[in-house]
Amino acid sequence: MLVGRRMTRDPKTVGPGDSLAHAAQIMREFRIHHLPVVEGGTLVGILSDTDLRNASLAAGRIPVPGELPVTDRKVGEVMQGEVWSLTPEDSVEDALLIIRRKKFGCLPVLSGDRLVGIITKIDLINAFIDVLEIDGVGVRVEVILPRSLERFEELIRVVRELGVELRSCLISPDKQDAGRMVVLLRFDTVNGPMLRGALRARRFEVLDPGADSL
Repeated sequence: MLVGRRMTRDPKTVGPGDSLAHAAQIMREFRIHHLPVVEGGTLVGILSDTDLRNASLAAGRIPVPGELPVTDRKVGEVMQGEVWSLTPEDSVEDALLIIRRKKFGCLPVLSGDRLVGIITKIDLINAFIDVLEIDGVGVRVEVILPRSLERFEELIRVVRELGVELRSCLISPDKQDAGRMVVLLRFDTVNGPMLRGALRARRFEVLDPGADSL
């Protein structure tokens, strides 16, 4: 999954000479939390709503709850000048790792030197919700398998025989046993007990959750 398919295209921007009041107005109007700062067509920084609040506190003004506080300072005075960026061809997984490790709220996306988008935490959450197809009624079944392609292929054959639509399939290592993996299956049905029973009857190790519904 590529960043270019999940990013917000043509994001709103400000310049370093713009006032914080102007930046706050844009954030309020479009309900966004970050603004790339562009000068002469080049990305020079990122401004967040947290930067606005910190600037207000530094000026001795206590923000009103729900308000984006501002001062008469300029964007260039309070923006974050050290900017990490991605390209549209980078993977969403890379974006997720950088945002988690660096504790960023977003990453600008550049094509060459040109700003073409921005990818935020919400964009990443939405991407994985779409991939896993968890937005809707259904059931999840977790199966423990050895790290064996043959056994996995057998599991898929059995699932196909059950005649229930498989929404998604996610494989992850078993943290308790390096020789095993966990297969998370999501089905378009609410009959979890039937699915688990059928898989156990074929000698699959199926975890028993507290509830069947997503």
